[in-house]
Amino acid sequence: MKMRFNETTVAVHVRKDFGKCFDFYAEKIGLVPVWGDRNGVWASFAAKEGDPPCFSIFVGAKVEAYKGYVYPDASTQPDTLVATIHTDDVVGDYQRLKERGVEFLGEVQRIEEWGGAVALFRDPEGNLFFLSDGGP
Repeated sequence: MKMRFNETTVAVHVRKDFGKCFDFYAEKIGLVPVWGDRNGVWASFAAKEGDPPCFSIFVGAKVEAYKGYVYPDASTQPDTLVATIHTDDVVGDYQRLKERGVEFLGEVQRIEEWGGAVALFRDPEGNLFFLSDGGP
């Protein structure tokens, strides 16, 4: 296989407020902007300074430039694609993110069937993220 799936970049389709999403990922999550800014239509982020981009946000309507893409008319997120952020310190990162204003769906929970501890949150667009020290 020639696809490099292990180098996949996660991207969030922004339907509401691009600037608010940019600020959320840069200021609350702590990602480093690599390309674009809060006033743009696309921005890429790295996990830390000097790393290659691993995450992007884009204004969904701009994808219409790609022939064959039809912009969805749904206004809610179906949670059909969910991102897991792996960590060695789920409790510490949970606290750090809470202090930055990230609103979690509950406290850190240990779920043995999932292989460890996990805390869930949504970004300003409603996308679901797992903060996890193990499992999927």
